[in-house]
Amino acid sequence: MATKLISAAKLRWLVAETLVIVLGVLIALGLDDHWTDRQERLLAMDYVQRVQNDVNADLDYIRNTWNPRLREKREALEAIGPVVRGQARVPEDVVMFLRNISRGGMMSATAQPWVTSTTFEDLRSTGNLRLIRDPDVRAAISSYYDGMSNLFDRMQGRHSGYVSFVHTAIPAELRDNINLEAIERFGVDYALNRLLSDEFRNLANAEYNAMLFMLSQDFETYAERLHGVLEIYRLELEGQ
Repeated sequence: MATKLISAAKLRWLVAETLVIVLGVLIALGLDDHWTDRQERLLAMDYVQRVQNDVNADLDYIRNTWNPRLREKREALEAIGPVVRGQARVPEDVVMFLRNISRGGMMSATAQPWVTSTTFEDLRSTGNLRLIRDPDVRAAISSYYDGMSNLFDRMQGRHSGYVSFVHTAIPAELRDNINLEAIERFGVDYALNRLLSDEFRNLANAEYNAMLFMLSQDFETYAERLHGVLEIYRLELEGQ
């Protein structure tokens, strides 16, 4: 009887000890999960802030460089269009006409992507995009950068050869400093003959169409939309 009591007591002790160990393990795992979740949330907040900073850089470029230069490009192409198409005579201010010819090629020689994608590339290459747990926010980030990449590819595909042709009529080193002396030096008659040719008219028309495509893309709205989504998500993370 004593042996049975001892065995029962020992069994209860073993069960109790096992429960304590299991409970300890569960608590440790819970604490570890909590710590991991907190660290991942902090890292996600850091990534969101960095993407916001990148988008702010895009907005600064769009507002202060892209949009003003695109307006300047449009004004230049619209100014030379009637002349190049033979609908108007070469203006008396030949210097301004040639300057507009040069300005019409702005943003077309390379059309390299200017979007700031450093943080997004980091998120994608490390797999840390998973830290952005809201699927709609993840989709918004990917859509912005993939969409921008696609737009730049389409813009590059619309290269008309306008800039290269202009270089054959107006030396590249003179484009930003065209004056009467420069005109006399490179030969205004030669330049005008080149720029009033059928070949250049076709290129100018293609460049105008490329400009309209650029103008149709509201980059500022795209960037503002993503910035707004990120701001709401960042505040949600801070409140958790």
